[in-house]
Amino acid sequence: MHSEQVLAFLDEHPELLQQVAARYGLQSAPQNGERVVVSFVERQMLELKDQNRQLEAQLQQWIERGQDNDRILTRLHQLTLAQLAARGLESRIAALRGSLRQHFQLERVALRLWHPAADGAGEHYNAQSEVQGLARNLTAPYCGPYVNDEVLSWFPPTPVLQSFAQVALRGPDGQAFGILVLASDDTQRFSFDMHTQYLSQIGELISAALLSALEAQ
Repeated sequence: MHSEQVLAFLDEHPELLQQVAARYGLQSAPQNGERVVVSFVERQMLELKDQNRQLEAQLQQWIERGQDNDRILTRLHQLTLAQLAARGLESRIAALRGSLRQHFQLERVALRLWHPAADGAGEHYNAQSEVQGLARNLTAPYCGPYVNDEVLSWFPPTPVLQSFAQVALRGPDGQAFGILVLASDDTQRFSFDMHTQYLSQIGELISAALLSALEAQ
């Protein structure tokens, strides 16, 4: 039987391909509402293309995450330079606020210290036991929508703040001598599930800078 005869026979009996598909490594697949037969090799190619699309999407996510991390590291570098350039407690507090505003777009920042040398630091000094207990219990930066009434009173009533980051400031002995609170009217700015690695680094940097200034007074 010649190939033309075979093709003509199949044209007259298309259901035969469906019956022998498994035997010859063929697979039925829907196309345009009809049942057609796709070869095993073609099916593997389609699967590989789908896997490739998934890998490309993953790679793009990693690239974007890496770019985000690079931007944060650049901002941390600028914050560090500002602290190194500042002299004295008030100057370093002002540099902290300025860096957070300029590089992190954070307008709502509160800082409270209870180191003995901070007694003359005006609004930044707070020796209340409730605040000290809060910082002492922060084993890691807290992110989320909740703060106690004392902390909330450190911010203006408007805009209504929706998320907060609370970072304890500690000395080399691990004892808290202050607390840094960042706030935003964006509910997602400081969410429960966000990573706090960079916030921890900011806390360590500001702790070292302010403690140095306090001990020099």
